[in-house]
Amino acid sequence: MNPNLLQNFIQLIADYTGLHIREQDYDSLCKKIFVRIKSLKLSSPEQYYQLLAGQNKTSKDEWEKLIILLTVTETYFFRDRGQLGLLKNVILPEIIKSKMASKEKKIKIWSAGCSTGEEAYSLAIMVQELIPDWQEWDILILGTDINEVALTKAKQGVYSNWSFRLIDRQIQKNYFYEFQGEWQVEEQVKKIVKFGNINLVQDGFPSYIDLILCRNVFIYFEAKHISLVMQKFYNSLLKGGYLMTGHAELYGQPLGKFKVKVLSESLVYQRGQDEQYENYLADSLPIFTDKRMANEKSLEYSLINSISERKISTYYSICDDANKQALLDLKQKFYQDKKHEIAREVTQKNRDLQSSQSDKLLLEAAELFAVKAYTDAIRKAEDFLSLNPKNFRVYNLLAQLYANLGKYERATFYCNQAIEINSASVEPFYLLVNIAEEQGDIEGAKILLKRVIYLDPQEIPAYIELGSLYAAEKNILRAKKMKNIALELLKKLPVDDIIKYKGGIKVSELIEYLEADT
Repeated sequence: MNPNLLQNFIQLIADYTGLHIREQDYDSLCKKIFVRIKSLKLSSPEQYYQLLAGQNKTSKDEWEKLIILLTVTETYFFRDRGQLGLLKNVILPEIIKSKMASKEKKIKIWSAGCSTGEEAYSLAIMVQELIPDWQEWDILILGTDINEVALTKAKQGVYSNWSFRLIDRQIQKNYFYEFQGEWQVEEQVKKIVKFGNINLVQDGFPSYIDLILCRNVFIYFEAKHISLVMQKFYNSLLKGGYLMTGHAELYGQPLGKFKVKVLSESLVYQRGQDEQYENYLADSLPIFTDKRMANEKSLEYSLINSISERKISTYYSICDDANKQALLDLKQKFYQDKKHEIAREVTQKNRDLQSSQSDKLLLEAAELFAVKAYTDAIRKAEDFLSLNPKNFRVYNLLAQLYANLGKYERATFYCNQAIEINSASVEPFYLLVNIAEEQGDIEGAKILLKRVIYLDPQEIPAYIELGSLYAAEKNILRAKKMKNIALELLKKLPVDDIIKYKGGIKVSELIEYLEADT
């Protein structure tokens, strides 16, 4: 396909759906476009482009068919136990308690990007488990997606055993019944769940929502469309309502008016800011005294006064009374000139002093980290941070320190800060992968590794780690694909190069290891 036309397709798809097509996916996109061209018996890609660009029902119908080819529909019940545990134990009880206090027995939850419906039904089951008299409530779980085929399956509510691979068997028995070798959602669950087609970029949104889940959607979106959808989500939520996304999906993205709540299982985003939330922030986020500003002011004061007083007293000693006005004028001019000169001197001295102090603090923190004195290392690192609030290295170090102490909430927060400063670095993502695995969130770990590969398609360890996760799930085809990509990349490198994997390993040794691992 003509490169210019391909770029036009990519931009058209982004504008219509928000989807970002990566360079490594260009060939796959071309194949999908030609599948549709052949199906429609069109004569050229240009003709197909004009069809998609149209503003009519024929164009809309074709978008629905192309979107089926472009979107991913793999999911299952109670996916990401960490986040669902947070919903079950913290967020939903908070919403329910608030509703009961206001005597408004009404809850509205939106699963945006619901795919084949497992997440929406999981939420419905969770709400029914948490509210014994749920029949007396007005409860709506809204599931939306852009893929009509996925929505058709969601509405049917019939699933294979594979969709239940992480579900508690008692839950499965209570809320599903077996039907012709598959499992059907019970009517009591289906009655509070509704499904519909919503294009997050193009369409209007529902309103008065208590909780929005939009997980593993933004990883496929362009940044400008993420920003647009975030604003629309904000407007859809009730005051105090929550948004939950997949792990790391919004790192480095503008959050608009949303407030971040840092919890051990996940970051969540909240509309509005009440007193309770402000108190939470005070307890959760690090607070540092600005020692730098105090040092600058005291240094400037001492330098200006010591030098100017010394010089001015000399002038007074050699002047008579008749020249006092001239002296005062001279003194004022001298003081202004000297103030600017001293200010420049102060700035340089502060830079030198700050650099010296900072380097020493960070070095000490790193040395303490090396000997596993994590608490002392944290104190040094936070002192460094008070002097260098935009330093990637210290945020990354603090994330590692807190992770090693098992304080994953703080570790995740500092990973977030590091990524905001340098969104191109893969280091914080690897730490988030480790945290996800420690918490049993294998899906989250896989998504993070895919984000690493997105940032750097040559990042060999990410392919190896992702392949290992697929192998553990008995997904042999994907595991083999990841290993083959890693081998292909390795064989392009000098055999004596060192790969940052398992502490450092030669290319030749890693190739041998992977080829032996069959």
